[in-house]
Order: sequence, then C-alpha cells, then structure tokens
Amino acid sequence: MLLHDLTLLAWIYFILLLLQLMALPIIFYLSKKFAYLKDAGWGFGRMLSILILSLLIWHLAFCKIPVNTNFAVNAVFVCLSLFSLFFSWTFFLSKRNFLKEFVKKFGRIILIEEIVFLLGLIFMFIIRSFQPDILDLEKFMDAGFIQAYLKSPTLPAGDMWLANESINYYTFGHFYHAILVHLWQVDLAYGYNLLLISLFAIFCLELFSIAFNFKANLSFGSKSFSKGRDYNFKAALFAGIFAIFLVALGANGHPLWYFVTHGNFDAYWYPDATRFIDRTIHEFPAYSFVVCDLHGHVLALPISLLLLLTIFMWLKELVTVRHLKLATFLKTKLFPLALLMGSLFGVLVMTNTWDTMIYGLFLSLVSLLVLSKNKTTWLPIVLSAVCVFLGTAVLSAFWLLNFTSIANGLALANEHTPLWQLLVLWGPHLLFASVLLIVVRPLFLAKKSDQTLLYLIRSLFLMVLFLIAFPEFFYFKDIYTTYPRANTMFKFVFQGFILLGILLSLCFSSLLFEKNPKKQSFSWRLIDLRQSFPRKKKRLSLWKIRWRKFFLLYLPIATFLFFSTLAYPYLAFKSYYGGLKVYKGLDGLAWFKKKYPQDYVLMEYLRKNEAKQVNIVEAVGESYTEFARVSAFSGMPTILGWRVHEWLWRASWDEPAKRTGEVEKIYLEPTSAEARGYLDQYQIKYIVLGDKEREAYPELDVEGLLSLGTVVVSQGNHYLIQLF
Repeated sequence: MLLHDLTLLAWIYFILLLLQLMALPIIFYLSKKFAYLKDAGWGFGRMLSILILSLLIWHLAFCKIPVNTNFAVNAVFVCLSLFSLFFSWTFFLSKRNFLKEFVKKFGRIILIEEIVFLLGLIFMFIIRSFQPDILDLEKFMDAGFIQAYLKSPTLPAGDMWLANESINYYTFGHFYHAILVHLWQVDLAYGYNLLLISLFAIFCLELFSIAFNFKANLSFGSKSFSKGRDYNFKAALFAGIFAIFLVALGANGHPLWYFVTHGNFDAYWYPDATRFIDRTIHEFPAYSFVVCDLHGHVLALPISLLLLLTIFMWLKELVTVRHLKLATFLKTKLFPLALLMGSLFGVLVMTNTWDTMIYGLFLSLVSLLVLSKNKTTWLPIVLSAVCVFLGTAVLSAFWLLNFTSIANGLALANEHTPLWQLLVLWGPHLLFASVLLIVVRPLFLAKKSDQTLLYLIRSLFLMVLFLIAFPEFFYFKDIYTTYPRANTMFKFVFQGFILLGILLSLCFSSLLFEKNPKKQSFSWRLIDLRQSFPRKKKRLSLWKIRWRKFFLLYLPIATFLFFSTLAYPYLAFKSYYGGLKVYKGLDGLAWFKKKYPQDYVLMEYLRKNEAKQVNIVEAVGESYTEFARVSAFSGMPTILGWRVHEWLWRASWDEPAKRTGEVEKIYLEPTSAEARGYLDQYQIKYIVLGDKEREAYPELDVEGLLSLGTVVVSQGNHYLIQLF
C-alpha cells in the first residue's frame, strides 16, 4: 500500500512539474520585464498553467465541444506544452547566455521554492494517509461536484443531486481540480486526496513566493545587503517561511487564550477556534486543511494569492506613471496587468464569489490611497478599472448565463460580538501588524524610494480591519436564519486571516533580520529609539527607560504568540487523524467498500459503465449524512440528494419539497401511474435499491421496483435496476 501511494505521489509531482515547465514562457517574460519579482514569478507557475488549461477546456465545453474528457484534456495539455517549448526557444532560449543568466539570477530561489513545494506535498501526504476517508462534513458534496465534471464532456454539468438541472453553485474550483484528475489518470477515490495534497503544496509555495517578493521590495534600498543583491535575501527568505507557518498552519488567538486561561492544552478541542463567537463561524486555512473539505473558499486560495500578487505588480507600475494619456495606456504594462486582474476576478466569480467582492474592495482601497497622493493617476486607474470589468465579464460570462443568484440581500446585524472575544481572536495579530504599520515608513522607506509597499501594507491593514468589523454591523442573508452572521463572518475573516498573516510575516522577518548600515538588528533599533528617531532625541529621552522596557518584552511576546498559534496544527491534526498512529493509505473510498460493500458495487458499476451523466434515483437524505452517496461518487444525477443543500443552492424550499414526495412515491408505489410519470419526467435510467433506500422507506415495494426494468447488478438484496 505504501509503495503504491508513494508511486502516486511521485506521479502527481511529475505532472505538476510539467505544468510548471509549461509556464516557462511567462516566467521568462516576467524575469525580463518585472525586475522586482525576485523569483521571476516561479512560485505561481503551476497555478498559471492550470488556469490556462482549465479555462480553455471550460469555454470550449460550454460551446458544446466535447473536450472535457480524459483523451481531449491530455491532448490539449500536450499541445500547450509543445507550444510553450516552441515559444520559449524562439523568444528566450535561443538567445546567447539567456538561460545561464536566468539560472545565475534565479536558480537559488527557484531551488528553494521547489523544496518548499516538495515538503508541502510530503507533509500533507503523510497527514492525509492516516485518515483518507471521503466522509463526514461536506466531502460528499465536493466529491460529487468533481465527479459530475469528470462525467460531463460538455458543460454545464448536471447537478448530481437535482436531476435535469445544472449545477448552481460556485464550482470552477472543482472543475479545475477535475482537470487535474484527468491529467493524473486516477480514480477519484485516490484523486480526492491527491488534490488536497497538491492544493496544500501549491498554497504553501505561493505564500512563500508572495511574502518573499513583498519583503524583497521592502528594504532600505541599499545594495550592500547580501552578495551584491539589492535586497536582504535572508529577511525575504524567512518572510516566506513565516508566511507558511502563520497562514497555512497557524491559528487565530484562540489557542493562546486557551493556554493562558487553562495552563495547558489537555482538553483542547480544535474546532472551538472556529466557533468561539456564539452562532458564528470564523475559520482559517489551517482548520480547512485539517478537515480537508474541498470547498470553494479553499479551492480559491491559490487564485486569490495570484490576484494579490498581480495587484502588487499593477501598483508597482501605477506609482511610476506620470501624466499618462489615453493613447499610451495600451503600450504600458498596466494594460496587460489590468486584463490579468480582470481574468482572475472572473475566475473568482465562478470559484468563490465572496473573494471577488473582498479583493475588489481591496483594489479600490489601494487605488484611492494612490490617488490621494498623486492626482495624475486618475486616468490609468479608470482605464484599468474598465479592463478589469471587461476581463471579469468575459471570463465569467458562460457561468453567469447558467447561474441563478442565491443571495438574499444585505441586512443589519442584530447580534454583536463582545469586544473581549474579538481581542482574543485578533488582538495579538493586530498588535504586531500595527507595529509594522507604524515603523515601516520612518525605518524602511526613504523620501525618494518606491512607495508601493507602503501603500500595500496600509491597504492590507485597513482591509483586515474592515473584514473583521463588517460582520459586526451587516450580514448577507441566507437560509440559515438562526445563524444569521455565520456565513458572512466566515468568508470575510477567512481572507482577513490570510492578509493578516502575510503582514505578520513581514513584521517578524523585519524584526529579526533587517539591518541598517551599522549592522544593528532592527529589533535592537526599536529598543534604542533614540537612534531610530534622532530628530526627536530630547523628547524621547524622557521616555527612554519606559520604552526600552516595553520593547525588551516585545520580542519574547512575539515569540510566544508565534509558537502558541503553531500549537494548533499539532493539536488539530493529532485529534482529527487519530494521533497519526494507523497508516491507512490514500484510498478515500475504502470506508465505503468496507461499510457498504453491496452499495459500493452498485456505485462502481455506474461509474465504470456510464461515460456520461445519466439520471438515477436513490433515497433522499438530509445534509451531512451518508445518504446520496451513490450519486455523489458516481457523478450520476439523482432526482434529489441532500435536500437542505439544494434548498441553499436554489434559494427556495419549493423544489426540494416537491421532489421529496416524488421520490417517496417511486419507492413506495413504483407501479402507480404517478410513479411512472416521475420516472419518465426525469428520464431515470437506473433505480438504486440498497441500504439507505430500505432505511428511508421501510415499506418500499421491492417486487414492484424489480418489475420496472432489468436488474444489472445484484448483491444479496441490493439491486441496480436499469429501465432503458
């Protein structure tokens, strides 16, 4: 088992490496045109290739061209790879010494980033191998979306839990992960866990890359830092490392509060950190990677970071603009960057629409800060906004035309979080982010230096405050009226935590590794404020002793905060994965095969013998149960699966209520005219008769059901009945 799983891990690494190499033309271009990207954008290469391939298949499939198949996806991948090789050779590799200079300049950081990626793969591979089950929470839903896309040569794909209707949810993330499964040529039983492993590794890689590039651009501007580099390599390196630990593995302030109030972690229950505020949800990436649901907000993580990097690049170009005219805008780097931002916003619309709103507000905030300092930037900002809007509209057009909004409007919040709870969750993090905000201008940015990171840091900090504060005053209405603020707080603070973690990585790396020309550590200069602010020597001398005592405590507190948040992944992974004691492998459906062996055979028949989606009927079930698993894991739409989820996705209870009665009629009175009418109406090809059907409908008519068609699979008293 272990050898088989290691072989799979090596295989997906190889395919992901090919995707990275497919992005070489873009990386070579970035290395030539965007000198401030100190890794040439290498950390985002895999995601760029995945998006290019997926978007091409997506749009062709929506044009009813059957390209969303194993053969077609791999054929398109090969064609794009050959084109990439040809383009790379024609424009870059054929030039004398280009590759040698590229490796000399970026080879070291590329090697480090590949090690980061590989370590991320290995870490999540080890963790997930101790509990691989595609079971509990909403894994049925996520697996069902992916399997539905795997069974849909054209798009839109049918909703596996609402026959005759297309998926009405934010599922482009599930689609691009289905593309990876096509490339890997594996069953979803293994593919689900391989997707989790690769997603975690890509997220860690991108976190490292973005923090590394931010910190490399946040310096004194001296060229004496490290072996001729114009930035502090060590500080940038550790900024990337801190970002991984703080964002991908770290938690909010709840573990710290628990330890202070209890003195130990003996009875600590990891979900409490995400449900600390009554009747709300305030999750963060580490929790998502513990429970391993492939939800839209998780699948959007690498896309959001790519958008954040693009905003940074656009901002770098914007601050250099002087008196731009309309005719010259198309010749600047702002134009392609604005189109890229628009494209990424379009992808986020289809993947996790909340992120579109959040990063749209962030981009607006950045623009306003720049405009307040330089009024001449209004024209490039307006033109960029037009490009962003057009890019968003074009990329998401097919999806929007097939989507019905499930939002119910904005409402005033009647519930409010006690201040002490907000301070427990966010206080320690905001404290250190505030320190970075305070010291960054006088200690890092000279009057004539690049102001981009100053704008970016201020905008990030203000955005974090907004994301935390907004759910205290407003929320977006949904069907969960007893938990009105839960979803709004969930989606807002999830992104707020990521942005805050990036700020903290810059803060901690600066405190520990940044040096001034006298080679004094930055943290010591904070202690000796008279050297930091010589113009205010007399005034500060009165407070010298008091300030020194405060900052002498600063680093110990920072260290305590850092490691207390890292207690969370240890406690959470240990709890969820059974203490990491029993190796189970990567087969996510082994539990299904063991617990429901007869039903598993029925599901496998459908998955292997039906190349495209066909409609079936199985028992209707409540959300978060083991009902509707045949439709989920085969990708074949049933009349109604998890009915509360369909209520949420359709923003109405009418259809689930109607179909609940129709399915019951089919199982209880299969030979009646009504039942036959429903079977014809939904074009049902198979009827599932297994454990859950007998549980849901104890009085079901077995003989009547068997008389409707041909039994193609029989396992004891479990049947798969084919009607046509």
